[in-house]
Amino acid sequence: MSKYDPTFWEVNVDPQVLESVLIAPDLLEEILRDEDDTQASQEKARLKQSAIDQISQLIETQLTPKQRQIVELYFYENKTQQEIAQQLGINQQVVSKHLFGAVRNGRKVGGAIKKLRKLGEKLGIDPKKWV
Repeated sequence: MSKYDPTFWEVNVDPQVLESVLIAPDLLEEILRDEDDTQASQEKARLKQSAIDQISQLIETQLTPKQRQIVELYFYENKTQQEIAQQLGINQQVVSKHLFGAVRNGRKVGGAIKKLRKLGEKLGIDPKKWV
């Protein structure tokens, strides 16, 4: 049986590197990231940007003008449903229906988000690839 060696777990670190990591924590991630991680991260970023471009195109071309306006206010300008309703002079429930649809006969129908999801699936947009 081997003897306990406390120095086994010690890692020699240049004090300047340690200080810079403590000052800039993002530097540690950069130091620890290997080439494969960097390539995977770049690929995810590329896929995400491609999906965002495609979704933006779908918003511009496939939604009704009212849906487009509400989606842009909700997602691009980070407004709440209540703020959108006040700005457009409609009820919050109408904003919700434009975004997420309504339940009719036990099924959810309509809604910009549902429409965008279906169209995105047809284009092969898979958030699991870049989230």
